Amino acid sequence: MKKRYSYEIALSAVSAAIAVIAVVAQAYVDALTIALNIIAALAINIPLTKGMWKGAIMSFVVSSLIGFLIVNINALPFIMLFGSYAILSWLLDFKFYKVEKLPKALKIIVITVIKIGYYALMFWACWELMGLVINTINIFGNKYEVTFYIIWGVCFVVFCIYDPFMRWVFKNECILVAKIVKK
Repeated sequence: MKKRYSYEIALSAVSAAIAVIAVVAQAYVDALTIALNIIAALAINIPLTKGMWKGAIMSFVVSSLIGFLIVNINALPFIMLFGSYAILSWLLDFKFYKVEKLPKALKIIVITVIKIGYYALMFWACWELMGLVINTINIFGNKYEVTFYIIWGVCFVVFCIYDPFMRWVFKNECILVAKIVKK
């Protein structure tokens, strides 16, 4: 029986459309930048809920290109952190973790090291490419000098909360998509 690719293409197109809308909106609504990037990452997860990793990559590439053409450098957080991490996380958590030849502890260590390394590399690249210049931060009227390492540390703590939260959301997204999209 020949596999029907139109289903995967259609699901990927819907995913890309939602992601593009969120990426463009995050460039114009400063207060919701992170929330809209998370929504774009969740949109990239839609094909992954059906196990369609090629469709997710296609959705990510299309939404990244269109988002970059529309909002230029403002699309970099989605391209480098949120969207690409959604695919990497799925590959590690739902494909690599199921490899039966490796011990469970080793799989967890490898997955954790890859995720932290990826986060550190992409955070540094975004920092350098976007030219973030934050010298001081005002907390309760007191000015404090901030450096790359302070911001990286705060964002790392947020990342440690973000990763398990996104796994939980993905599992619930699978249930929701299964109820909505019938095949």
